[in-house]
Order: sequence, then structure tokens, then C-alpha cells
Amino acid sequence: MGIKRFAAGVALSFLVLSAAQAQEIKADSIGSGTGHRNERSDSLRILSDELKQLKSQLDAGEKERQVETVWKRKKYWKLGFGIPSIERTDGEAMTWKTEFAVSLQRGKTAYFHSKPLWGMVKFGIDYGFMDLSYAKLKLKTAGTATASSSTPATSPGPNPDDGFDEIVSDDPSGSLLSLAGVDLGMHKFEYGLHVGPSISVNPWKGLIVAAYFHALPTASGILENDSFSYGFGCALSAGASVSYKAISVGVEGVWSSIKYKQASFEDDEDDESSSGEGSADLFGTKDFRLKQKGPRFYIALRF
Repeated sequence: MGIKRFAAGVALSFLVLSAAQAQEIKADSIGSGTGHRNERSDSLRILSDELKQLKSQLDAGEKERQVETVWKRKKYWKLGFGIPSIERTDGEAMTWKTEFAVSLQRGKTAYFHSKPLWGMVKFGIDYGFMDLSYAKLKLKTAGTATASSSTPATSPGPNPDDGFDEIVSDDPSGSLLSLAGVDLGMHKFEYGLHVGPSISVNPWKGLIVAAYFHALPTASGILENDSFSYGFGCALSAGASVSYKAISVGVEGVWSSIKYKQASFEDDEDDESSSGEGSADLFGTKDFRLKQKGPRFYIALRF
């Protein structure tokens, strides 16, 4: 009986000790699991922050590339068609209409700042060294100068504008080509440069709306059968364009006032008889001034 009680007490003590050890192991296991979970949570939070930062950098880089793509097309070629009107501003009143006019312009835009203001606006300057234009002209109206002491109607002396009407009025009478039955008509050629400020706005994706004002130093020539006149001046233009990626369309107004000199190879008998120096008149010039204004429509390629 005593032995049984002793054995039962030992067994009970062993069970209590085992239970206590198991409780300690369980507590240690729970504490260790919580620590691991906290470490994993911290690692995930750090990784998430790094991913957000990386995504932000990628988005910023992509936006910069998009902005660069939109604004990278700074050079342009313009093919234009115009309907200018031309009138003489000295001497007899005369106007011409344009039967056909075409122009070709090459240039580049230099922006003042690399990044657009407010994300959409850029200021710059346009410039180019080639602006070619051609126009086929036809006389529209020709008035008669008011009678005065300088007109043929009231003065027996030579008219200072004598010969001009035959050259610029689309009348080939008296020219060498007219004797052969050839009438080439009246043609106007111009070569110029252009420079001036511009403002461009990018309201949506690859769309750019621009406005500009240009000064155009110009050399001009007028050919009418076998007569040629030349002049130099500065034209002005103001316009606007709409571009989407590489294609652009626009309209501009062009106006100028240029003084021309018309070369003359004819000997003026009246001047020779009055001055006695006919050799000085074998090559002379007659001056006149023409004013031009009108719209010019164009399509352009930007690259």
C-alpha cells in the first residue's frame, strides 16, 4: 500500500513537471512567432515604400520622355499658297490681281526654356534663311493721274513715268518678244529670310497651337517679257498654326512696301537732244514703289 502511494506521487510529480515544461515551451513558441511576424511586417512595409518610390521615379521619367517627344520637332518646311493684292503707291494708280502664288519656307524654332511653363507653354524665336515665293500677276485696274504740270496732257516735256506702264501693266507692246508674238506675262519672284518671336501651347498630347510675328528681309524681282525690275525691302508677317505630331497647317498675313528699279536699255532721244549726252542714257533706271498685302495658307512638316 505504501509502495503504491509512493509510485502514484512520483507519477503525479512527473506529470506536473511535464505540464509546466510544456507550458514554458508553448509560451516561448508564441513569443518567437510574434517576433517573426513583426519582422516580416517591417520588411513588407519597407519593400512597399521602395516600390512606391520606384514607381514614382518611373512615372516622372515617362512624363519627361512624353514632354520631350511633343516638343522635339523644332525644324519645319512650309509649302504655302497665297492670294496677295499688289498696288502702285506712287505715280499712276494701278493694281494687280494674283493668278497664282506659291511659296516654300524652311526654318527652325529655338525655345527660350527647356521645360514648358505650367506644363504646356513655351516661348521661342523662329528663324530661317530660305523663303522663296513666286506669283503670276495680271493687271486689274489702271487709273489716270490727275492733270497737272507734270502730266503729258498739260506739259510738252517728257513724262517722268513714261515707259513704266508698258513694263508693269501686262502690256507687251514695244518689247522685243512681242515682235515675235510671244507674251510671257508678268511674274514676281522673291527671296527672303525670316526671324521673329513665337508662342506655342500644348493643350493635349501631341497637339501644339502656335502664334508668331516675323520680319522678312526680302529681295524681289519682277519680270515682264524682256523687262526686269528689282528691289529690296522688309516684309512683315503674322500668323497662327495648328500642329499634330509632324503635320501642321496654318495661315498668315504678309504685307510689304518695296521700291523697285527698272533697268532701261533704250536711248531716250528727247533726253539726248536736251542734254547732249545720249551715251549716259544707254543704261538708266526708273523707280516705282509697290505695296503688297494678303493671306498665305500653308501646310508644313515638322521634324
